[in-house]
Order: sequence, then C-alpha cells, then structure tokens
Amino acid sequence: MEFAVKGLIFVAMYVLRFIFILVKFAFKLPAVRKQAAIDATTYLHSVEARLNGQFDEFTFKKITKSHSLYLPIVNDSFTALHGRSTNKTEQLRSVHYFICSSVFDNFWDNKTHTAEQIAAIFYQPQQYQPASFDENVFVESHLFLLNEVKRKEAYLQVLDKVFTAQQLSLKQFDKDITNEAIQHITFEKGGNSVLLCNYYLDVEPTKAEEQCWYLLGTMIQLTNDLFDTYKDLQQHSYTLATRCTNVYEVESIYLHQIAQLKHCIAQLPYKKNLKQYFSIVMASTYTLGLVAVEQLKKIQGNNATMPDLRYLPRKALIIDMEKISNVWLWIKLIFKYGKL
Repeated sequence: MEFAVKGLIFVAMYVLRFIFILVKFAFKLPAVRKQAAIDATTYLHSVEARLNGQFDEFTFKKITKSHSLYLPIVNDSFTALHGRSTNKTEQLRSVHYFICSSVFDNFWDNKTHTAEQIAAIFYQPQQYQPASFDENVFVESHLFLLNEVKRKEAYLQVLDKVFTAQQLSLKQFDKDITNEAIQHITFEKGGNSVLLCNYYLDVEPTKAEEQCWYLLGTMIQLTNDLFDTYKDLQQHSYTLATRCTNVYEVESIYLHQIAQLKHCIAQLPYKKNLKQYFSIVMASTYTLGLVAVEQLKKIQGNNATMPDLRYLPRKALIIDMEKISNVWLWIKLIFKYGKL
C-alpha cells in the first residue's frame, strides 16, 4: 500500500513537472524564435551587402527558419544542462552553420557542382577561388567556423563523415540500394550533421552528451523522411519511409533510437531537474516522427504489409500538425517518452 502511494505521488509530481515545463517552453518559444529570425535576417543582409550578392529566397528562408527553430529547441536545451542559454557568440556560429549546410545542400541538390568541385571547396576552402556568391558565402562561413571551434581534430573528423554521408546519399536514387544501406546513410547524414553543432557551443560535453547530439540527429533525419514521404516518392528517392512495407519495422528502428537516447540522458552527470527538462524538450522533437508512424499504422491497418505507397493520394501521406488530433497525440507521446 505504501509503495502504491509513493508511486502515485511520483506520477503526480511528474505530471506537474511536465505541465510546468511544457507551458514554460510554449510561452518562451515564440519570442526566442522571433528574435533569432530577426538576428539571422539582419546578418544575412549584411553578408549580401559585403559580398555584393543575394541569397535566393528559398535558401534565405531556410537559413532563418532553421536557425530560429534550432536555437530554442536544440542549442538552448544543451546549454541549459550547463545552467545557461546560448550566448550571442554561439548564436552567430549557428547562423554560419546554417549558411554552410544550406548552401552545401544546394551544391548537391541543384547539381550546380560536381562531386570533385564540392570536395575542393569543402576540404580546401583556404585555397579555393570562389566564382559565385554562393561559393563566397560558403567559403566565408566555413572558414569562420573552422577558426572558431576549439576541438579542431574531432570537428574535422565529423565534417568528413558529413561529406561522406552526403555523397553516399546520391545512391538513394538507385532502386537497387538495400534497406540496410539506406538506414546507414540516414543515420550518418542526420547524426553527424547535428553532432557538428555541439562544436559551436562553448561547453565541454561528456561522451554521453555527444552521443545525445548524434542520436537526436538520426531521429530528426528519419522524421524528415517520414514527413517527406509523398515528395520523395515523386522524386524516386528511396528512404526508410518510401521503402516501408511494414510500418512496425520502421517503428522498431525508431524506438531503438529513442531507447538509446534515453539511456544516454540517464548517463548525463547533471542535476535531475536539468535532465528532466532536457528529456522533455528532446521528446518534443523526436516524437514528431512517431506521429507520422501512427498515421502509417492507420494505412496498414490489420494487414501484414503496407499497400504500395506510390498509389496513395497525397492527403494520405501528408502529416498535418495543425490537426487537433495530431497535436494531442504529439503531447501524449512527449509525456510518455519525456519521462526519465
């Protein structure tokens, strides 16, 4: 009886803590995002004036939106473990990171550069002679970050993994690629791209902390693939989502990543209240993927396999996060997985 009472008290305390964190975060998020977008916009305009060029509208919006989302949800969550928010110097590095990552993606996606040209600008920015505005901004931001990071050798190793994963991702347009290869590319591309960002913070992370960055990145990439299922099907891009024949297999992969992340969070040498906040905010990010999984479960129903996704209408595959039912499911999943 005494054990049951203690259990109820523990649950009640978590419920109150969860509500407090969620409400606090929800009130804080819009203001931080707005200011981050303003700061990024101001800086991008200064870059355009200095280098006498312009970002295309898509890239400009991608950089400002990515930075304004990433700052309060990811960077501030990791710095909160160290008792503070992300400072202005770290925020500027974040803007430079999203300049680099966005323009780097453009080089590949728009097919404006060969793999050899991209390798040259990526690995030898000091020697590279930029011939366009995009090349200029990439070189400037890339060199800025190389000069800023303190753990240079480890940073260069992760950079190399990002380039390799990006190059391998071209194979995702090959119908003969295996699911194992897709999973490897997905995790290496997403995991290392997010892991890079820990080098832009003035903190000394533990091994478990670094692993949190990587694991979060794997789930962000997988979530993006789940949300982009319809678009990727149209582009004949093979992801774990477009290749899905049994949604429960995808769910199993996802839950394994969650279990690893929660294990790493448990290993963090910080106060329990800081870890609980961190765990809930991390859950608010990765559980979006589980919302997508639940939608795929409805499509599969009681069948052993999924129908051929290529023949489903767009509406069936689009995850609408403005639907009350999806928002409510998301909150329930955050509550479930955010608990230490």
